[in-house]
Amino acid sequence: MVTIKSSYTVIPEEPTPQGRLWLSDKDQVATQHHTPSIYIYKPKQNQENVIEILKNSLSKILVHYYPIAGRLCYSDKEGDSGRVEVNLNAKGAILLEAETTKTIHDYGDFSPSDSTKELIPIIDYNQPFQEMPLLVVQVTSFKNNQGFAIGVALSHSLTDGIGAGGFITSWAKIARGETLEPNELPFLDRTIIKFSHTPSKVPRFEHLELKPLPLIIGRKDTSEERKKKTTATLLKLSPEHVEKLKKKANDFLSMKKKEGSRPFSKFEAIGAHLWRCASKARELEDDQESVVRFHADIRKRMIPPLPQNFFGNALALTATKGYIGEITSKPLGYVAQKIREASELVKDDFIKSQIDVIRSFRKVEDATNLFLGDETEKAPYFGNPNFQVASWTGMPFHEVDFGWGKPIHFGYAGVSPHDRAYITLSPDGDGSVIVSLHFQIAHLELFKKFFYEDI
Repeated sequence: MVTIKSSYTVIPEEPTPQGRLWLSDKDQVATQHHTPSIYIYKPKQNQENVIEILKNSLSKILVHYYPIAGRLCYSDKEGDSGRVEVNLNAKGAILLEAETTKTIHDYGDFSPSDSTKELIPIIDYNQPFQEMPLLVVQVTSFKNNQGFAIGVALSHSLTDGIGAGGFITSWAKIARGETLEPNELPFLDRTIIKFSHTPSKVPRFEHLELKPLPLIIGRKDTSEERKKKTTATLLKLSPEHVEKLKKKANDFLSMKKKEGSRPFSKFEAIGAHLWRCASKARELEDDQESVVRFHADIRKRMIPPLPQNFFGNALALTATKGYIGEITSKPLGYVAQKIREASELVKDDFIKSQIDVIRSFRKVEDATNLFLGDETEKAPYFGNPNFQVASWTGMPFHEVDFGWGKPIHFGYAGVSPHDRAYITLSPDGDGSVIVSLHFQIAHLELFKKFFYEDI
């Protein structure tokens, strides 16, 4: 059981710019909910003054990341009805001090669950969204002074995981008493992706990622699959596992004599393996269609490229499709090639075409559901026979040191109602990978069987 002891409103240490911050089309389709993540620390030294250190350093970092201290609001500009902006009113972030009656060992491996979720701040979505804090942090001390958890809930309307990673690592650096370098300061102006081109009435690409997803053969809708419960588990891939998967995938390039082709990446190989395991575990018909979707960072794919320290939503959804029979029987590299082709689609013209599709929706909510979905009946269901993968391996979450050492665990806290996987680096720092798998309970054991047997 977790008890909230104190709540603090933390405002920027110095005066910050006022007014409104324009949010891009990518920001508009990001859910107005908060992304939940946890960092678990087991400091060797005394953990006194944790709250004071975090409170003071948060006040300092909010001077640079001042939109986080604001509140969402609707645009009052003519022609922008329904668009969301940030009111830069410096109302502040919320820092909660909490304690639990459980020991650090009671939480096991901190895989997403109802138990782990109590380490994340609860956001009241019934309040007017204009009053909702964009950042809420909960610091929970474990029983017997065994360490603590930092649970972070950051509004997805503000930024993607890469931007969140920049914020968290910068906050930690200030907490350690260090100074940010100029290249570590966030680039906050989203008008850099306020495209002036005239939207095309006919999409220039097929945009598989935005089309209705395949249903299980013989079904008219997803109602039966929605009723099935999902659970989450953490699966570890050792450095040897990762290399074996990459070699299996790259053997396909040699077999096809694709000379000059760059080797498959860690994400391409692991993503292909996950899609195959899901396809095998579900035991569907060979002619069943399946779509896998994932996001690609567009910072370096735009013309001109966005600043690497761009703080905002800069991801483009992409997808690939296959039949269960080919996914499960063909070489791993064949499946990895499909993922690569979907990733390589994401270039400047594809990104702008996708934004044209976003703009074509009469309501922002309709576009949001298409991209992210939620737990309502109206939103698309992304699970069986389809899959979703996210890679967080390029983000420095496992390195976040506030002064008490690196976290012994970092991860996503909630359990998704859709089948999906998050790929993160292990805190061991040895090149191993942790897969946070969210999957239907009925098929989970078979998935885990294939996950290791097929390496």
